[in-house]
Amino acid sequence: MEYWYLWLIFIVLCAVTAFVLKKASAALQQHNSDTKQMYDEIERLKTLKDKYKNADAQQIAAAPAEELLAGMCAVLQAEIERAENANACFCAFSAPQKTVYTLQFFLEDCKENLSTFFKVNGEPLTGALPSALAAIGEDALSALSAELYAMYDENNEDVSLDAAKIARLDGEFTETFDRERVLRRTKAYIEAHFAEISA
Repeated sequence: MEYWYLWLIFIVLCAVTAFVLKKASAALQQHNSDTKQMYDEIERLKTLKDKYKNADAQQIAAAPAEELLAGMCAVLQAEIERAENANACFCAFSAPQKTVYTLQFFLEDCKENLSTFFKVNGEPLTGALPSALAAIGEDALSALSAELYAMYDENNEDVSLDAAKIARLDGEFTETFDRERVLRRTKAYIEAHFAEISA
């Protein structure tokens, strides 16, 4: 047993190797899961785009509000992806198209709080939010988003980020925001402006 320590080193190396392999396996599983989710989402959006690209008024009326909004946005997103300049394409949209597109991202990104929308998005989407919310009759949310937008607007040198104010506005948003109400109003808006949105 002159070289007993070699056995100890061997045992340690085996333990380290097992640990590394376990971590690598977990990372690979997570990567595969994330990749599958990404492909599933791409397929879902493609299905929605195909379903609502040539939808008629009856299909629009019968559609669940959340699916309808996602479907109309998927149609608009396809236009943006084909464009050479995404921002210019969005700016060329009609007011109802901008409203629908903006509201979809608003509902996706405001799950934590309103300020998250402004943190993860930029112009021209952030600037379009107050008017999009006003268009569906969400005046209180529109006012809150306008105040937040003023702080996140890079071109507005008169207003800077104020953490206390952001926290207050996020709190007011939480008290005011009703996702189902926004979806109902958005669906009514899409039905009323269907011809312009699908043009």
